[in-house]
Amino acid sequence: MLLSLAAALALLSPAQAAFLYPERSTAPIVVVWPPENFNMPPADNEFIFGSVSDPKGLFQINGLTVVPYANGAFLAWLPIQRGTFTFDLSLAVAGTTATFQRTIFAPSAPAAPPEGPAAIDADSLAPRQDLELRSGDWLTLRMRASAGQKARYRLGKRPWQDLKESAPGVYEANVEVAQGEQLEPTAVEYALGKGWSPLKAFSRSKVAFTSGLPSVAVARSSTTLRAGPGNGYFAFPLAGTKLVTAGRLGGETKIRLSPDLFGWVKTADLDLLPPGTPAPRAVTGAINTASSGDGALVRVSLTDRVAFVVDESDDRRALTLRLYNTVGHTNWIVYDSPDSLIEEVRWKQEASDVVAITIRLKDATVWGWQVSYEGASLKLEVRKAPDLADAPASALKGRTVILDPGHMPSATGSTGPMGTTEMSANYAIARAVEALLLKEGAYPVLTRNTTDQEVSLVERPRIAVEKKGDVFVSLHNNALPDGENPFARPRGFSVFYYHPHSLSLARALYRSYQKNVPLPGEDLRYGDLLVARLSAMPAVLIESAYMIMPEQEEKLNDASFRRTLAETVVSGLKDYFEDERLRQRPAGRKNK
Repeated sequence: MLLSLAAALALLSPAQAAFLYPERSTAPIVVVWPPENFNMPPADNEFIFGSVSDPKGLFQINGLTVVPYANGAFLAWLPIQRGTFTFDLSLAVAGTTATFQRTIFAPSAPAAPPEGPAAIDADSLAPRQDLELRSGDWLTLRMRASAGQKARYRLGKRPWQDLKESAPGVYEANVEVAQGEQLEPTAVEYALGKGWSPLKAFSRSKVAFTSGLPSVAVARSSTTLRAGPGNGYFAFPLAGTKLVTAGRLGGETKIRLSPDLFGWVKTADLDLLPPGTPAPRAVTGAINTASSGDGALVRVSLTDRVAFVVDESDDRRALTLRLYNTVGHTNWIVYDSPDSLIEEVRWKQEASDVVAITIRLKDATVWGWQVSYEGASLKLEVRKAPDLADAPASALKGRTVILDPGHMPSATGSTGPMGTTEMSANYAIARAVEALLLKEGAYPVLTRNTTDQEVSLVERPRIAVEKKGDVFVSLHNNALPDGENPFARPRGFSVFYYHPHSLSLARALYRSYQKNVPLPGEDLRYGDLLVARLSAMPAVLIESAYMIMPEQEEKLNDASFRRTLAETVVSGLKDYFEDERLRQRPAGRKNK
């Protein structure tokens, strides 16, 4: 039976209930989004939402009639003009008309190639950020200018080189940095037109080539490596890791992991070591395994802290640890006799400076893993599935479930048309899930225990590890980026995972949402999200509904719908742990 609103609110203190249901404005027209003088990304349409005091009145925006939702909330998708643009809103009720204006700015579309004998678009000149390159790197030069012209470039006092017109009015060249080539930071000089007096312009950023010894940096704290500037993450160096730098673009530094693998890290996350510091060259020593309370520990003796990547095998019965800037000199692999999780450890020199250590498990799959350094030794903790209670007890009995109500007062997340904050909706759902988990005999742990508690994003995975969570579920509600049509397709729930060992949890939860939640499903998704990247346990992030959709915001403010969401989450968790219990004891065998 679903809880009544009063019963649901009884789960919250009076202060928490007031926080969840803030007093709403009585103004005839309230615009929640976009804010006044908002600078939009380039777009020709924008959504606008808020509320009106009387949903039965004639409500118009820029002369177009918008029908509010029953509670007065509205959401509209309207054309805008580039530059400064004003939404004019009016509400006619009982012979009186209230008006309201909201002004935004949308940048103009990229200018067409300038016409005339010689004109250069100065804003188009690449590079747009200072760039440091090494031998073998490629430099892309680009200019927008009048079409059909002769175009050239040069670096410093080097000879002029031709640019090719790759599209009308777009001139480009790709330049490989030669072995030993050096160039002090220099703006690229561009020229357009023939004769002795072509039109010239300089890039605002500078290019440098260096062929000296590679510089070495150390990670100030745990950081991330991207596949390219602004691209996805693929490695997560720990504090104290030594890294070989191989170039720079704006605020990011290129890192050499091996001759064939590079990553990019925020320069602010690094401390450069003195010039001449030798590049890291770790050597592996003995490898030891040891049993632990919920799995096993693999300790790799190393002479230095180096970057690594951990990969899970397709069957999740093995982990491979790749150590970069490393040479193997392992003569001993020592197995702890009480260890019942690890079947075998192997190592090999995959490349001249890459060592791969593979850990195969006995009749078990990876539940989670975590890497840390202790001095120069690397510790890889491998978690096995928890021992589950026997039926007919709930498969959740005794399990520690980390519930992460997304956002906090300093970062409230999205806001609905009636003013509901995502932070408060996430917290209310988490409390409802918590109450149901307690009835199942589980141990729920919230990362945020009050509505006004500040808990940083990076702190939430740390809490999950500290509390020895069995699973981690981050609870959120969705919004849309500016310039995206909210009515382009059905909007509803989605579930995100990152590591392979989290996929089955994500599937179980998504199936439960499909079965129980009366909203469209937006599919199961891989998501490069910080909390989903938690590796120590299965971890997912759920987007239950859209804050900005009036009917979905109203549902989130309904205790019975939040109860449905809570039951859905708990049902998905039960299915997930029940599947694991059947795997552990397929013939009904009792737990010892």
